[in-house]
Amino acid sequence: MNTIIRLVLILTVFSNLAYSSSIELTSPNKIGNTTIKTQRFGGSTTIITEDEIKTSGAQSLGDLLKQVPGLSVKQTGGRGGLISIFSRGNESDHNLVIIDGVKQNDVGGSFNFEYLSINNIESIEVLRGPMAGFFGSSALGSVIIINTKRPSDKTEISLMNSFGFNQSFKKDTVGQTDGGIFFVNEQAISVSGPLNKDSNDINIGYILSYERIDDDGYRIFNDAFNNKVLNAGINIVALDDKLKIQTMVSDRWATVRYPTSSSGGVGAYSSVSGTQRDWRHLNSRSINTSYEIYENSSLGFDFSYFFNKRVTRDSGSGNVDWWEKKKTYNYYYEIENYNNDLITLDAKIGYEYLDETSNYHANASSFATDYGHNTYIDSIYSMISLNFNDSAFADIGIRKDDHEYHGSKYNPTVFLSRYMSSELKLRGGYSRGIKYPGIYETYSATSLDPEESESYEIGMDYENTLYALSLTLFKSKTDNMIAYRSSGSPSYRNLDEARSKGIEVSGLFKLQNELSIKYWLTYLETKAVNVNNTVQQNSYNYANWQDDEALLRRPKTSGGLIISKRHNNLYVSADASYTGGRWDYQNSSTRLYNESFWDFGLYGDYLFSSDDLYQSKVFIQVSNLFNDKREEILNFTSPGRTAMIGFRYDTSK
Repeated sequence: MNTIIRLVLILTVFSNLAYSSSIELTSPNKIGNTTIKTQRFGGSTTIITEDEIKTSGAQSLGDLLKQVPGLSVKQTGGRGGLISIFSRGNESDHNLVIIDGVKQNDVGGSFNFEYLSINNIESIEVLRGPMAGFFGSSALGSVIIINTKRPSDKTEISLMNSFGFNQSFKKDTVGQTDGGIFFVNEQAISVSGPLNKDSNDINIGYILSYERIDDDGYRIFNDAFNNKVLNAGINIVALDDKLKIQTMVSDRWATVRYPTSSSGGVGAYSSVSGTQRDWRHLNSRSINTSYEIYENSSLGFDFSYFFNKRVTRDSGSGNVDWWEKKKTYNYYYEIENYNNDLITLDAKIGYEYLDETSNYHANASSFATDYGHNTYIDSIYSMISLNFNDSAFADIGIRKDDHEYHGSKYNPTVFLSRYMSSELKLRGGYSRGIKYPGIYETYSATSLDPEESESYEIGMDYENTLYALSLTLFKSKTDNMIAYRSSGSPSYRNLDEARSKGIEVSGLFKLQNELSIKYWLTYLETKAVNVNNTVQQNSYNYANWQDDEALLRRPKTSGGLIISKRHNNLYVSADASYTGGRWDYQNSSTRLYNESFWDFGLYGDYLFSSDDLYQSKVFIQVSNLFNDKREEILNFTSPGRTAMIGFRYDTSK
């Protein structure tokens, strides 16, 4: 209650600061299905556009997210291996991932970003910090919103084809690599446009896209990765633009193979009993409808469905099959751009119901019935965005989540920003987040409390025609963290607590002759706290939790830069990223220091044909340019150099 009172007082003072000289801003887009408008938001947000994706030289979503300050991105081995993201010191299962409006985290909160191809993405929105007031449960460390290409009002065709090779390191002491070359190729096609271009009563647009990746890996043993993605969508606008319906469907099939023993260890050939295979089928569907009942106000209904089937096979006894289904129903009333002489208001109130089911397949193993569950979370929420004379802004959200077994939680979120001039914005805020226990954790511990986080931040953004700078200072804490302990009962308990603070910096220099430098830097301090009982100090996972010691896999310093140059039809960029030293674990009770490393990449394209109707270019991209051997995660050697050459064609008419 004291926190709420303080926030109300801050907001009251803040509203009085709004001055009358209006600053002309471009029309900002909304973030996700909220009232937040990008350019006016007081929180830490990074938007990655389609053009930035195409010219980044990135092979995966993980490569793109490494450029976001505050995120520590780590990958286990080669392409297809698990990509974990630690946002501002939080755990890797504290990131809420939303794709085309569908929440897509695995049971327990984890998400492998490697299963997403980047060829059909229109934009990526990254909100750092807890955001439960706007997005609900699981939004502890960050919210990552991925928008694939949408139906368009004119015919558009996009084609991409590329091929190349992975070059492994010279033969090492455990025989995982031999300096060989392994083939990789990718293709993508997208077609969108109107279905009834000349109709005045109803407008229908469509999109259909397909992508595939075939990567033979980088080691002697088979560690190949295959990925296929099919997306489709339809937009309908009718009744004088009052009725809007959008539906999206996505099917993804991914297989990754990696040489491990049945216990998961990677070692010399003699110790590897076989190649493990992880197969996924992910299907998501969504329909979003809204109807304008009065001017600037509408009723809406969203439905989303997510299915995740996983099969893991190896030559040992570790075969596992499981599936998960999520259905979300969201009903809301929304007001947009309601204004008087002083304030412009956007507001939304709603009710959301999430039904979640998962189970092991009946014939999978002796664990066939251990983890089956069917549970729900129902939520009521409200959010409001206030615009004071186009100079000061407030985004406020509050949400009550009620879990069938783990209780109710209220979570407020407040962010404020003010433009001191057309170039300088000051911002800051307070936010909370929760994550309810996953089914694995609750099998023998039904009384667990949700994990909770709380964060404060303050920052500034400055931009003119020559350079841009963004600076954020933050401080956060996470409580009731759920940990596994091999001794005692139940196995999972609310034991761990953590604190973090840091500075995030990013910016851009625009030099002469279309030369630019983009940069980002993160300084992060983390520590475990209140580790003062024998359960934690003498049990499994103690390596990760030592009192007043840094958390694992979170470097204190990290950053990078991209230098790009355009000359006539030629575009070239070179990137360098730095990951500082960090602690990792050798086993459940022993931690080791993992050394820092640099990663270099190169991208170039040549526009050989372009007019008002189409554009064609060839491109080349190289990752791990100098074929440096490193370990992003201890005991997992990262892949060597990858070089790709390709062709891209885009047309519109």
